[in-house]
Amino acid sequence: MIRVILATFFVCCSLSTFGQQPIQDNLNQTLPSTEPITDEVHRLLESAEIEYERNFSKAKAQLSKVFQLLQTPTDSIGQQQLAKALVIQGVVLRREAKFPEAVASYLQAKSIYDSNGDAWNSSDVLHNIGMVYRYQNNHVKALEHYRKAIAIKLPLEDFHGVAAGYNMMGVSFRQSKELDSAKIYYDKARTLFQKLSSYDDVRRVNNNLVALFLNLKNYEEAERIALENLQHAKQHGKLYSLCVAYRNASNVYKGKKDYLQSLQYIDSSLIVAKNQQFRDLIAKGYLRRSYLFAKLNNYKKAYYEYRIFNRHSDSIFNIENVKKVQELELNYKFEQEKREMELIAAAEASQKWLYFVLLLVISGGGIVIGFLVYVNNKIKTKAYKAKLAQEQLQKELLDAKVRNTEEEANRLIADNTMRLVFKQELVEQLKSKLNQDTVEGLKKSLNSVLTELQLQISTEIKHSSLQNKITEANKGFDKLLREKYPKLSKTEREICALLRLNLSIKEIMTVRNASLDAVKSTRYRIRKKMGLKTGEELEKFIQNLR
Repeated sequence: MIRVILATFFVCCSLSTFGQQPIQDNLNQTLPSTEPITDEVHRLLESAEIEYERNFSKAKAQLSKVFQLLQTPTDSIGQQQLAKALVIQGVVLRREAKFPEAVASYLQAKSIYDSNGDAWNSSDVLHNIGMVYRYQNNHVKALEHYRKAIAIKLPLEDFHGVAAGYNMMGVSFRQSKELDSAKIYYDKARTLFQKLSSYDDVRRVNNNLVALFLNLKNYEEAERIALENLQHAKQHGKLYSLCVAYRNASNVYKGKKDYLQSLQYIDSSLIVAKNQQFRDLIAKGYLRRSYLFAKLNNYKKAYYEYRIFNRHSDSIFNIENVKKVQELELNYKFEQEKREMELIAAAEASQKWLYFVLLLVISGGGIVIGFLVYVNNKIKTKAYKAKLAQEQLQKELLDAKVRNTEEEANRLIADNTMRLVFKQELVEQLKSKLNQDTVEGLKKSLNSVLTELQLQISTEIKHSSLQNKITEANKGFDKLLREKYPKLSKTEREICALLRLNLSIKEIMTVRNASLDAVKSTRYRIRKKMGLKTGEELEKFIQNLR
């Protein structure tokens, strides 16, 4: 009965959980699917993701077409594709040094990923926002975003994303002049990429290692890696990587004070940067040319190049852009928190009536269960008391039976003692009567002895029944001994039964027809097997066993 009631109670609890499900659905809502995304949009996104490494103009044209095709998608697949397009657009804008626009695009994508519970891609967006802060030389914020992204990626086992985060952390530490930390994270990134057989990413780490070796003034290693990366970028037609590789080679020869060679490489970097509109690399290219011309004592050209750098730099690296980026992120966080609070408030308002009903159901169920438990306990208590009374009655009957048996045994033992005395007297009589001189006197003596022997036989018959009576009285006791002390032998249990009848050692010797030493030795073994301490009486211990 109780099990049925408890099952009913758990069903009520399950209903309460089911009733709360709309709250979770509201908090993790996904946009309804109305029509599938077209194959063309999928193809354009895949191509744009490849082309922003090679041909910026083509990648931007493909993204523009994707946004036209998607417009305002309402199905979940379309939303995911729109978010992907926004991330790719953010990368393009970041490489064009349009940092506020890039962050706006990233945050719009993150909003879609968060609403769909897509932690994997949402962590990628955090990584990309960190890169924007790195370009603005705000390495504290950059490292904060990389760590947040890695913390999400590790449980998801996105080890490629983790390695990318380590690589960018190495860049931020290097640019912050924390070279030991930079080396640690570059090594972590390269080890992970090698395990994943992602050799293009190993090259990216190597690109960053060029700058680290330059900081450490290890120009030979820096030159070797820079030229390897340059050759790899040319072979694979990756224009952004090629632009960075030319710049890294220029850095190497600048460090080696081969200014003409450095100028050649930075000119090659500028050509690619201008063609692809890599605005930050264009600005940095003119700054490098200004420095190199100054080192070559061409100060007029150096001044001219520096003015061009300023024009590009002012539109990229200015305080207003930094403020815009931070303001965009703060606004995004505020809107996210506001939206969550609104959803929670709406969900709580819509569920108040359910909580009230559930409270009534649980309260009523609790009262019913409490009453039934009380009744059940009362019945159990009554049954337990009846069982105790029955056991007590059985114990009293058993004790009475044992007492009667003990009395009879004691009586029989007393008779046996008397018989022993009689036997001794009989022997003495025989001795005296055998000394008779006449035959008649001898016959009379023998007849007298025969009469006495007949009486002795009757007494012996009584004595022989003593062992049977002892066995019958101690049937339950023998079972108790076998359960509690299984190591006791049959002889030891029989001696215990005689001790329980309060027989003395001499009486036990008579009943068992055993010597005093044998009885004492048996008692010693019994004490040892029962674990009795010195001073504990064996007879009392046995008589108290229940």
